[in-house]
Amino acid sequence: MKLDQHDIDRLVTNYREDYTPDVERGLIQLHARLTPVRQLSAPRKKRYPYLLGAAAAVLLIVAAVFLFSGDGRTYLSNDDAPIAMFLLPDGSQVSLQQGSRISYDPDRFNEQDRALNLEGQGYFEVTHDLARPFLVSNGSSVVRVTGTAFNVRADADLLEVEVSEGSVLVKTDQETLPVGAMEFATVATGQPMVHDRAPHLNHHAWRTGVLKFDHTPISEVLTYFTDNWGIVCDWEHGQACDYPVSGNFNSTDATAVLHDIAKLGGLTLRSIGDDAKHFQLSGRCKQ
Repeated sequence: MKLDQHDIDRLVTNYREDYTPDVERGLIQLHARLTPVRQLSAPRKKRYPYLLGAAAAVLLIVAAVFLFSGDGRTYLSNDDAPIAMFLLPDGSQVSLQQGSRISYDPDRFNEQDRALNLEGQGYFEVTHDLARPFLVSNGSSVVRVTGTAFNVRADADLLEVEVSEGSVLVKTDQETLPVGAMEFATVATGQPMVHDRAPHLNHHAWRTGVLKFDHTPISEVLTYFTDNWGIVCDWEHGQACDYPVSGNFNSTDATAVLHDIAKLGGLTLRSIGDDAKHFQLSGRCKQ
């Protein structure tokens, strides 16, 4: 049957009058499309293989930031993934540990300087720019760089930096300290600044999965598990000994590495209660 223009106009009019959009169904279909994207997270592998997945996650996080941050600052956080990578407006990259976040003023960043605040732990690969220094702060201390790569752990009372490439300046109200490659510095409230060599970059282990020790006392070894993963390890009857640990440990399972290190001293490691990050050492250790 051939329709003339009058018939076509009549059918279109009737369709418009009878059409009722199924909003609920449309939202369900839209949610089904978006869900796989929102679930993207950074894999547990090292560094660059997770760039694309992390970049997709970044887009979603940034969108949420601009919608919900009420103080005018941009917040980038890693709530779920073991590691999440973000690309900053100046081209610098930051890898954030789970539970960490950074914030900056979008109107100022990359204009007057490149200042941001860090809560938690992050690894920064900073684009070189002498005119606009890159500043990482915990509120009381500042790491100042123009272009380098370094790890920072920060909370309200502590700022710890370990440099893998280049150099940085760590500044407080009382002093300024240069920290070079393969060195670290710690600033704690009410305490003098600590500065030492870091030949193995063990404070990067949360990201690299690598710990290296050369006759390192077990008491010092245990601090790296706390600093990198928040793992606390006590002694059953007070510290029995301080045996030296040597070796290269490469694993994404920090608990498995801790078990291996306990065995080196002839000790037993057990978890305390239901806390996956609280352990206890027991036994007669070997010197």
